[in-house]
Amino acid sequence: MLGRNKKIISILLAMAVSVSMMNVFAADNANNNVADDIVSGDDIVVKVDETVLVKDVDYTLEYQNNVQPGTAKVLVHFIGNYSGEKEQTFNIVKKSSGGGGGGGSSSYKPPQNTTNVTVTDKDGKPITVTKKEDGDKVIITLPSNKEIKDDEPISIEVTDKKGKPVEVEVELKDKKGNTATGKTGEDGKIILPETTEVSPSPTPTDEPENYDHCAYISGYEDGRFIPDGKITRAETVSMLNGVLEKGNNDNHIEFSDLETGAWYIPAVKDMISAGIINGYEDGTFRPNSKITRAEFVTMLMQNETVQTFKEMPFTDVISDLWSADYIYSAYEAGYIDGYEDGTFRPDSFITRAEAVKIINSMLDREDMSNTENPFPDVKGTHWAYKQILEAAVSHNIDK
Repeated sequence: MLGRNKKIISILLAMAVSVSMMNVFAADNANNNVADDIVSGDDIVVKVDETVLVKDVDYTLEYQNNVQPGTAKVLVHFIGNYSGEKEQTFNIVKKSSGGGGGGGSSSYKPPQNTTNVTVTDKDGKPITVTKKEDGDKVIITLPSNKEIKDDEPISIEVTDKKGKPVEVEVELKDKKGNTATGKTGEDGKIILPETTEVSPSPTPTDEPENYDHCAYISGYEDGRFIPDGKITRAETVSMLNGVLEKGNNDNHIEFSDLETGAWYIPAVKDMISAGIINGYEDGTFRPNSKITRAEFVTMLMQNETVQTFKEMPFTDVISDLWSADYIYSAYEAGYIDGYEDGTFRPDSFITRAEAVKIINSMLDREDMSNTENPFPDVKGTHWAYKQILEAAVSHNIDK
């Protein structure tokens, strides 16, 4: 059952002074259903061929029925260089009210187990990890054959037991002591380690006029598209500069934080001249900052007809929201449709997949016939699969 021809010799559940007794005592008080002492991870020894395995590196633990007097059990799930599982039962018995000996051991609360995590590598392949919840933080440990590297981002999704996304601090660790931290968005997703990725120019073609639909976004230098990655303001300007119809309003703004010679400078200048972007009150543009869904829609609608906000189905968009008119107008135009729970989440950072879906709607790109997929991390099961291929690969439409 175990990988690498390993065989589990024994699993010893050892109480403080005895390895033979499988008893955990529950206090005999007003609430007899709550265990005063329960077996913890520190009370369990797992051996393979006389080698003591390391918790959260070689195995994880799952307790069942361990808060009431009676028979309970612990499941040992093997990970990393090992596979399979082992089940061990133990007993929980009432402690007499007289107290007696034992040294008054302190109570132990089991770790919370309220979230699920899904972890995949840069190629979209699942990674078996160990998870620990520490207050408001989820700690994820990679197996020994995986290492945290800047050029090998790892996608993490955190959901509750009902499958709903969870916003939470995440700490990713590997066996070499490397760590990466961040917080999941409202979609429960994050890519670690977090880096500021710069999108190259849209996919070049030798004869773009030969295509009915030209690409307006491309993947990264390593070949990935990163559909659930967040977009920076510079990336957004580069994308929209290629698809929006712009006039020349001869606007001129000098932003204090633009890097001389940066790849996004031409697009920023074009969008400034067209009056589509004007930056922040402090005179900055913040090109490397992630852009929110409200900011994205507002930029998108600058050359569109903007209506005064009226009632709409998004429960989190109200009339006094600074971007309400733009969001309302985009909804009325059919460019956006929000989430299944009835929200728009204006302050959430928009993902690359969400962005291309909105732009495709604005461009009336409804054909979705392209099947060429150059991206190893965009699977056919992704909700925006056809939207991404429509946006990122120049192609002719079926007629």
